[in-house]
Amino acid sequence: MKTKIDNPLLSRYDRVILASKSPRRLDILRNHGVEPIVNPGNADESLPEGISFTDAVTMLSERKAMAALELPDILVLEGKSLLIASDTIVYKDIIMGKPHDNEDAFNMLASLRNDTHYVATGVTLIDIIDGVPQIDDICSFAEVTEIICGNYTDEDIWSYIKTGEPADKAGAYAIQGGFRKYIREFRGDYENVVGLPYNRIISELSKQY
Repeated sequence: MKTKIDNPLLSRYDRVILASKSPRRLDILRNHGVEPIVNPGNADESLPEGISFTDAVTMLSERKAMAALELPDILVLEGKSLLIASDTIVYKDIIMGKPHDNEDAFNMLASLRNDTHYVATGVTLIDIIDGVPQIDDICSFAEVTEIICGNYTDEDIWSYIKTGEPADKAGAYAIQGGFRKYIREFRGDYENVVGLPYNRIISELSKQY
């Protein structure tokens, strides 16, 4: 099965495989004319102590790529495929993933108030030729966007949490959602904050051809 690919660089592939369950990453690819096969695996998301936030998110993307490669569907693929795996975290003094509960979401959002933080997305790209992953040519990187939040009250935070939007978001917010009004400025790639730095992916692939 071939996937719809409009980008000239990506059209070198018979299909693009997205190793993620994130609807936001899927939307980003679709917005750029790519209709991928969604094929996520189950990866260990624990992190070693003291790891930097950029190394952490790169490591997580690599684990997700390797988990996807273990799925039996990969072995039967014909032609040339591109596997894209990614993970996004928020960093301000500590690494923030998805909140465990509403209290955790509140603490995350309170810590971001009136201050600067960073959103990092790690991406791993792997070519697969006739079902064989080209492990020696893996490309992994982390893209970082700087975010500056404005002021908001505790009541604002709880009202936002009640929408349910923070539950599955790194740092407990969505820049494309209801939290956008509290973001004063961002510096870097907007799509990176949403969950997938498409332009950086294309840039990295262009270096290979």
